[in-house]
Amino acid sequence: MKTNINTELFKRYAPKRKIQIIEKLTDDELLAITPATIIRMVKEAGKPIYKSKRDKTLMVSRQRRTGNDWNSWFNGVDLWEGKQLFVSLYIQYDNTDTEDSISYGEFMRDRERFRGTIKTTDIYGNPQTYYYFYDNDDRARAIKSLLLEYVYTKYADKLNPQSELIVVP
Repeated sequence: MKTNINTELFKRYAPKRKIQIIEKLTDDELLAITPATIIRMVKEAGKPIYKSKRDKTLMVSRQRRTGNDWNSWFNGVDLWEGKQLFVSLYIQYDNTDTEDSISYGEFMRDRERFRGTIKTTDIYGNPQTYYYFYDNDDRARAIKSLLLEYVYTKYADKLNPQSELIVVP
């Protein structure tokens, strides 16, 4: 039976149960996530960008960060004006690195493979083009890390045993 993460994520389950559900999802189930679900996640657990009420970001922490196992890492998702989703990626090439922001629709559009490009110039002013790729496995891992980050951020007080107050009589 397929799990619909778009509905299961917001049901009244314990946070540990939500983590178990996310861990058991297949790649197809992870890739079936809708932009509306991600928008809701960012609105609920994201941090404001530049003291804005509508612009938020949900960044994946270092221990959950994943990428394409080659030259790129998935940093998180940004929500602009309350409705436009952008994927934030960290890319390494040659002897430098950069960050890129791509619309979520473009990142998830091609069902086989996403190919991103970075256009820059070398030290002599010659144009250079660098590529990075995300196939379905890479994108599914990125969505999984984002889902886990959402649960760990939103329910941090319930998942962290050190945060409980110890009452001494």
